[in-house]
Amino acid sequence: MITETTAGVANLETRYLTGGGPEDGVPVVFLHDGAWGGSADVTWGQVLPLAAEKYRVIAPDFLGYGGSAKSVRLDVSPFAFRIRHVFALLDHLGIDGPVHLVGNSFGGSVGLRALADGDYRSRIASVTTLSGTGGPWKAPDMGKLRDFDGSVAGIEAFVDLLCDDFSGRAGQVDARFRWAVAPGHFGCMSAPHLPVPEALRKERPADPYPATLAGVQTPVLLLECSEDVLLEAGWSKHLQAELQNSRAMVLPYRHCPNITHPKETWAVIGEFLDSCTGGTN
Repeated sequence: MITETTAGVANLETRYLTGGGPEDGVPVVFLHDGAWGGSADVTWGQVLPLAAEKYRVIAPDFLGYGGSAKSVRLDVSPFAFRIRHVFALLDHLGIDGPVHLVGNSFGGSVGLRALADGDYRSRIASVTTLSGTGGPWKAPDMGKLRDFDGSVAGIEAFVDLLCDDFSGRAGQVDARFRWAVAPGHFGCMSAPHLPVPEALRKERPADPYPATLAGVQTPVLLLECSEDVLLEAGWSKHLQAELQNSRAMVLPYRHCPNITHPKETWAVIGEFLDSCTGGTN
């Protein structure tokens, strides 16, 4: 059974889903996509019950998304404050040991960025990133996900970019639209893109990523999708060159097979996690 909880974490409302066991097992933390209306249930709703048959699963809504506080930081990267919040949630739950991070799209990027940060690396047992690069190698169509006009048709267009055609499309559109129109979500999504007066513009320091992953020994699974129109083909090979203990696979789907093909996707992820845990948890 998957349970929904909302708790105060660092004085911010934080919605998360949990399930499975055992309680003393190494948790698997599922991180959702960053498209409009993303949330733990929208991105991972069909995978969590499968994963919970063997693993203790935790799936938070990022700040700004779902049922979590509509709060963002504009003075740091979009990854940094969300990484801190995810680990603050784990502290709240009494989990201080290493966890497996599994992320789709932006969630996969959050997992990789956490791994690149020496402050969090010791708390990560493995990272699985599905269509998440950590930021680089975006295809031109990624820009089509930026603007939302508030309509169901707008969400339908996003879903068609993210997903293969599948029987659950209408349900995915409905669930994503519900979160997309929640008070505060539009502001959180739009704020990082607001134009800044010329007098206030400052050049950002160069981003050293993915070189910050060099020397990392943590197991990483890089899942690229051959029909993905949002990322450049071959991105997983670029990251594999930096990550000494990684494996890359290409799946025959669009950006979010966790939504359209949950059983097939979990079979691949579950096999990787079994290899990391020796088949036990």
